[in-house]
Amino acid sequence: MLHVNVPWGGLDTFILLGYFVLMIGIGLRFRSKARQSMSSYFLSGRSLALPLVIGTMMTSWYDGYSIVGVAEYGATIGIAGMIVYVIPCTLSRVPFALWIAPLVRGKLPEDVMTIPDLMEYLYDRKAKFFSTIAVLAGVLYNGANLTVISQLLALMFDMPTLLSVIIAGVIVGIYVLASGMWSVTMTDVFQLAFISVAVGIGVIAVMNMTGGWEVIYGTLGTEAPTLFEPMGGMSKLTALSWALIGLSIYTEPMMYQRFSASDSAKTAKRSFLFCIPMWLVFSTAVIMIGFCARTLHPDMEFYKAFWTTVLDALPNGLRGLFVAGLIAAVMSTLSSYILVQAAACTKDLYTAVTGKTVSDSKLIKWNNIATVFIIIFSMLATSQWMSGIVNAIYFVTGFQVAGLFVPLVVGLFYKKKTNQAGWITIAFGFVFWLFWNYVMAESTGVPANNITWVASFILYMIISKITYKGDAAKLEQGV
Repeated sequence: MLHVNVPWGGLDTFILLGYFVLMIGIGLRFRSKARQSMSSYFLSGRSLALPLVIGTMMTSWYDGYSIVGVAEYGATIGIAGMIVYVIPCTLSRVPFALWIAPLVRGKLPEDVMTIPDLMEYLYDRKAKFFSTIAVLAGVLYNGANLTVISQLLALMFDMPTLLSVIIAGVIVGIYVLASGMWSVTMTDVFQLAFISVAVGIGVIAVMNMTGGWEVIYGTLGTEAPTLFEPMGGMSKLTALSWALIGLSIYTEPMMYQRFSASDSAKTAKRSFLFCIPMWLVFSTAVIMIGFCARTLHPDMEFYKAFWTTVLDALPNGLRGLFVAGLIAAVMSTLSSYILVQAAACTKDLYTAVTGKTVSDSKLIKWNNIATVFIIIFSMLATSQWMSGIVNAIYFVTGFQVAGLFVPLVVGLFYKKKTNQAGWITIAFGFVFWLFWNYVMAESTGVPANNITWVASFILYMIISKITYKGDAAKLEQGV
């Protein structure tokens, strides 16, 4: 039964249900193709052309946080959401596209499929084991995305939270289990269209209903003046900490998977460069929706204000399109994360501990089992974010950057790296970030995101200098 405060019509329901049927159908369509090998299951046989890579890369980066979470920036820190988060994140992606993307696809061996594989290639099995921990930490972020869907379903249908979380988990599980990366890629192409049209129409409708920027500024300029300050009322150190979140792209498992799945190094580079301005435009539009929600419903809990604003602004039919677009974004990212996390549980963790290889058929079977458990844990993780998802990316990516950024990025280019520097720095980054974040941050006023990567870099260089042997074989270890 629909919630009485949310406008909804039969056409909206038809579009939403049609989206689910279409996505599941596409996933099942590529089932046999995905089962040919682990490379086909996990990387689509490294055969994705430019349009497919753009589609899957764009859509995998859109999720519940990218829409509802980034919109919340507009409602809570205002233009600072652009200054301290969106713009720094966008700029940080340029060198990633220019140098990391073609290197990953063009110079690494074919059997390097994941970030843990890459860490083993650069260092050793210990580094692979510790980097697997960082990938699995993303399960908590899965919970943030499932939270967005559960809150939406609860708002619209008077549905119990537990039931809405289970429904979301079952749907995403079906098409990940069906065809792996082939399913994710082909559904992403369709989902990109859903998301782009939905958000484009949504921001125009919401701005018109609100009355435009003059009304927003006139209403909030007096009530919440910090929304129009460059730092949004945050300290400079806190603002810097948010800006540094952009570094998370360098440790993002999904992006490395997309690069590896590309049909060439040139495709990997061009696809990511093409996506950068699209990300900027998308995030700007979403922040404007957050401004409108705060203007129209200043006293309402944000996620309710967001959906009340959007669904009130859109006519019958377009509401269903917008909801399908958001769910498309969440499902795409969830399926992508679950795919790499399942590989981390099976291929990466097993080989890191035992040093043994496993047949492709057995790996795919293990991946399916791991996928089920990851979805269950992701459902349980929703309990962490029910009060708000704005901090999800801050904490999860902060942890991943702390352990992986220095040994991964420096290791790709530094010729005098050593195995000891790799795995010790990863372990140190995790421990130091947790210690500083939960013990030292309040007393020092310096966020963990600001200092951990600096401390890790210093430690990495010291250990490399101490343990480097200088022999020719070690020099050849560099990429």
